[in-house]
Amino acid sequence: MRIAAFLATAVAASTATTALWGQEEIDAADFAGHWDRISPLESFGNTPGGTRGVELAQSTEAPFTAEGRARFDANEPGYGPRRQMERNDPLGRCEPMGLVRNLNVEIVAPHSTFEIVPTPGRIFQFFEYRHDWREIWMDGRSFPASEDIYPKWNGYSIGRIDGDTLIVESVGFDDRSWLDKLGYPHSEQMHIEERYRRVGPDRLELTVTITDPEIYSEPWQSDAKRFQLNRAKARAWDEQIYCIPAEETSFQQLIGTGNVID
Repeated sequence: MRIAAFLATAVAASTATTALWGQEEIDAADFAGHWDRISPLESFGNTPGGTRGVELAQSTEAPFTAEGRARFDANEPGYGPRRQMERNDPLGRCEPMGLVRNLNVEIVAPHSTFEIVPTPGRIFQFFEYRHDWREIWMDGRSFPASEDIYPKWNGYSIGRIDGDTLIVESVGFDDRSWLDKLGYPHSEQMHIEERYRRVGPDRLELTVTITDPEIYSEPWQSDAKRFQLNRAKARAWDEQIYCIPAEETSFQQLIGTGNVID
């Protein structure tokens, strides 16, 4: 009975979101639902080579510092123009993807989805692959003092509504994750700003700006990530793919990294 009630609530939330879209005043409920990535690339930004070695028309390199360039060069991805047979992608070792990589929703369909679930004072965001999640505090709080922040894979996030945009800021990241499958690094000092906009009844657009003076000489903004509302997902069970040794075969078939879990 609890599961049926939860699914009914999720479907109602998605329907309400569509009805509310287009109004001048919005709130967190307008972003509720399951969102499938429809952007063609799964990388952080318009970087040379895309994810499969295909050059982009107007690609630009990241604004690296010397430290950032050194760390980037040390990363050995399995995709894009720097793809290698022997790779050190953390994803291939079943380490957490980290927030930015989750936001790219880089795993292929049917796992290229995240869900936004608003609740009083908080928004929960669930990433379908590995069933990862984060919470966005919407109660007006500030970040903890820097000395009280312990680095986490998904950081600490606070959000607010500004006009037609949901703005989320996050700090406090473990620097072992990559920004995307191309191997772009970050430090523990990274600050993220996400900006979500409903650009149509069933469309969501997200841009992410990274400020990380240790790795990038200036703020670096992603390309626009585009998502399609998927109402049917609220009525379906997920496949529940995990990255654990017991499921290594299905994991490697899904992402094809070539890495082997020790």
